[in-house]
Amino acid sequence: MKNNLNPLKNVFYFSILIQFISVIHILFSGSLNGDFTAFVEVNMFVLFLSFIASVSPFCFLFFYLKQKQLKEYSALGEIKYFDTAIISLLVVNIFLALKYEVGRLASHDIYQVPFFVKPFIVIVNRIDAYVISGYLIVSNLFSKKSNLIVIVLLMILSLSRASVFVFLFLILIYSLSGKLSFSLKKLVVFVVIFLLTFQFIPMLFDYRESLRNGDEAKLIQIFDTTELVKFVLAKLIGRVSSLSAVEYFFEHYHQIVTVKNSIGDFDFIIEFFRPFYGGIFRDELKSYTYFFTNIYDPNAGSDYGVMYALPGVLLLSFIKGWYVLLMNVVFIIMIIVFIVRLASFLFGNIYREFVYILLFSPLMSGVPAEFGQLLFYLLVLSFLKLLYRQIMIRN
Repeated sequence: MKNNLNPLKNVFYFSILIQFISVIHILFSGSLNGDFTAFVEVNMFVLFLSFIASVSPFCFLFFYLKQKQLKEYSALGEIKYFDTAIISLLVVNIFLALKYEVGRLASHDIYQVPFFVKPFIVIVNRIDAYVISGYLIVSNLFSKKSNLIVIVLLMILSLSRASVFVFLFLILIYSLSGKLSFSLKKLVVFVVIFLLTFQFIPMLFDYRESLRNGDEAKLIQIFDTTELVKFVLAKLIGRVSSLSAVEYFFEHYHQIVTVKNSIGDFDFIIEFFRPFYGGIFRDELKSYTYFFTNIYDPNAGSDYGVMYALPGVLLLSFIKGWYVLLMNVVFIIMIIVFIVRLASFLFGNIYREFVYILLFSPLMSGVPAEFGQLLFYLLVLSFLKLLYRQIMIRN
């Protein structure tokens, strides 16, 4: 039976489109977006190279998924009471996030919990709520009621963890996976809702900043409609596109050369495995995030991080030496192949488009631990699926 590749094409076209929109925004605004709005000396040739570099990882993944035929196994969603288990997991995650600040992004404080709560945290942290919730929504195996409950709970969980990424995630998994058609009526409704909520977007970022930094939060000050439009466009485009990060670090190539020895040749691979050993012990290695952040802002320390994108990682690898570049490229490809194979085992006939969505953020950000975290979660789900099958066989 021939596979329907339209959902995969949809998410691929979207990932290319947002990079193109970012180019248009940079050309019209005269500055980069996202974390780099202060940079206005944009070189057009470097911008073109950055665009090619930004879309290349997505092109590789698309053509690999398009050509590769893997065996499709029975899906996770066929497990009895799967939707009930996911909803329960989301409720537990929300409780832990609101009560004990578990999973709070950019938090500098270590949460304190009663000893009897720790086992629950260990369990829920091994199963990623976004991965399994996203699968439930796109699988077509569950009712609209279950989908709606999961979407609402995901939004509450994300906001309680001081993150707004859930909105992009929901657009990817719901609108662009083939479940939602783009009729004129739906487009008009979307535009009306967006226009009505447009002015409240800065409040969303203020809320996130307040949760992360408390009294030290730097709230957004906007005085007119023009500033509002500029802020929203720069923030939203910069959150879904890696182009500005790539352009900035390509332009500042010589600064990377100067400090290249402050990070080790094998640090990308070591940082990739942090999700596997991070709960046992902490290393003293300098992360890629703070390496690139301190190039952008030498006074940043470890207070915040900027996006540096996968091409930024490969640029640093090239500067450190051809063997480092080759080692990291081969390692990343091996990890992607392994993740795709796990996805085919877990997600049935929708594994192509869904694993593309799951890899969207790691391929955009380039953060080693994001690749490692995703692999870790898929391994846990694979183990649970195998365990479930063994239990059912014995019974």
